[in-house]
Amino acid sequence: MGVVRIGIVGVGSRGLTVLERIVAHERQHQSGELEVFLFDPDPPGAGCHDPRQSSVHLVNTVAGQLTQFCDASVVGAGPVMSGPTFFQWLQEQARMGLEPSLSGAEISPDAYYPRGLFGRYLMWAFRYVRALAPPHLHIHFKPTEVEHARREPKGHWALKAGHEEVHVDHLFLTTGHTKPMSSRARLPVAAAAGPRGTLVVDDPYPMAAKLAGVSAGMTVAVEGMGLTAFDVVADLTVGRGGRFVTDPDSRRKAYVRSGHEPRLLLFSRSGLPLSARAVNQKGVSGQYRAHFLQLAKVREWAAQRKLDFVEDVLPLLAADMEYAWCDAYLREHQGEAAALRFGEQFAAAADAHQRRELVARHIPLEDRFSWGALAQPVPAHALGGREAYERWFIEHLRHDVNEARKGNRGSALKAACDVLRDLRDNLRAAIEFGGLTEASHRWVLAEFLPVMNRLAVGPPESRISEMLALIEAGVLEAGYGPGAACEASAPDRRRRIRARHWEAASPPVDVLVKARISMHSPAEDASPLLQGLLADGHVRLFHNEGFHPGGIDIDRQHHWIARDGSVIENAWALGIPTEGSKFCTFVIPRPGVNSTALVDAGRAVGRMLSMVRGGQAASPCGPPEALPSEEEAFATASLFGAL
Repeated sequence: MGVVRIGIVGVGSRGLTVLERIVAHERQHQSGELEVFLFDPDPPGAGCHDPRQSSVHLVNTVAGQLTQFCDASVVGAGPVMSGPTFFQWLQEQARMGLEPSLSGAEISPDAYYPRGLFGRYLMWAFRYVRALAPPHLHIHFKPTEVEHARREPKGHWALKAGHEEVHVDHLFLTTGHTKPMSSRARLPVAAAAGPRGTLVVDDPYPMAAKLAGVSAGMTVAVEGMGLTAFDVVADLTVGRGGRFVTDPDSRRKAYVRSGHEPRLLLFSRSGLPLSARAVNQKGVSGQYRAHFLQLAKVREWAAQRKLDFVEDVLPLLAADMEYAWCDAYLREHQGEAAALRFGEQFAAAADAHQRRELVARHIPLEDRFSWGALAQPVPAHALGGREAYERWFIEHLRHDVNEARKGNRGSALKAACDVLRDLRDNLRAAIEFGGLTEASHRWVLAEFLPVMNRLAVGPPESRISEMLALIEAGVLEAGYGPGAACEASAPDRRRRIRARHWEAASPPVDVLVKARISMHSPAEDASPLLQGLLADGHVRLFHNEGFHPGGIDIDRQHHWIARDGSVIENAWALGIPTEGSKFCTFVIPRPGVNSTALVDAGRAVGRMLSMVRGGQAASPCGPPEALPSEEEAFATASLFGAL
């Protein structure tokens, strides 16, 4: 057997996971002489976590719950190769004095750190993994895009990358977040919108460039109140020299202007920001364990028939959320013993009617769990006009902050919402690979997923506290209610935000920033590689009957499925390119919880290496002392200092 060549297109977190799994396997058993070619125009490892971005942009997960490496909890993904979690890496960087921003700071597993710093961790992880590669495994990084993949007569791939063509035997597509075709034709932010028009920024990243033309005195509308919107707000406030001060007694924040801020107007379909993440009380790997929406039960159902989410899944999910809500509520009001007794009775109840009767005996009506209230929290009286909505909105934010500070086990609200995050794998078992009926799949993406994201994957509590401070300082307005839109009355006129529920419009808008991450179809992707793969029939769009939720079609081993329905045995896709067939592929691995991203990559790599060996047993890799040690790799990866 000659040298086997492997291509990985896209070297963000997903591509890096594939490389890490190859190295881990080959350190234990040699499959032959291997060459791995990695392609990415950005620094290897970082992906969308640009290490050059402003430090005001934060990850929305605590440091202790982020990792790039497998551990003993990961099942069926191959051998474990030790590597530091993000938190452990931060500790080492601070100890060694390699990261100036951490100097003198106490590193906490429950803190939220800059996203650029996480990008530097991923870059470090690439160097660490490469340093651990055994002598028979050669790794080449190509800082360029792959523009086209041609399948040769014997099934191998010829990859056009810049000015060269690289031939590989096996191919992994892990391109992550990409841009839609429309984004290539848009004006830069500094371009003049005309004296009467509104400049539209479809994609605000990278913000240093895209928002450079926004100046003090401008009116900037921000469409969306998710994580991207919080980045935009931070960039145009503290990123412009403003600062927050916190009262030590009340813990309320106040904003001190720099004078360089624009006027910010926020609106969205729901009229609400994502909810604040609660103080973490679950440690690194603590999770709610399902009493109702049990993984084995969902898998059994999905193997027999297509599911209806509203009929089959949502009632059980809501029951688990109610269990967590009641547990936290009773711990706070009646003590741990009462909560434990209630939990046993709630889990053992014969049906929903018995559970309702049990709750009625222990919890006042106004304090009970309600999925409907979480999904549609805006009361009718708040829609009476802008002033009414603004009053309610501010109280809603204050309540959210207070609940977040009580913690994800101490707050009934936050404990229930965290169930949505903890049971993602159970939801995946119902949704993935067309597990739902077509109508139900459409409903989940249109109705359920926005609610899930608002409740479970929001920003740190500090962001909501800061939003309140910006409103009180007169820098930010968000009182337009659900369904508001930013429209122009005539083509040559500046746009205004118009409320849906009352007659009101914002001042004329100079810049409209669409603060949403595009989850477009591969058919609309700007990547010439994806367009070519579709045109040549090597991949096809995923459809659940007549519905295309996004992504390309893959089988359960992550092989591509071609236009004619055949399986491409030597090509795999993981992560965002499969979002549609798969569910929630953007999630970074977490230590100690058998993370799906690690399992998927491990199984795909295991299949690829078995093909490389052609059914032959792998050879021992030699004595451990002949391999680079983890200590040596750590030192090598850190030699470059701060990135």
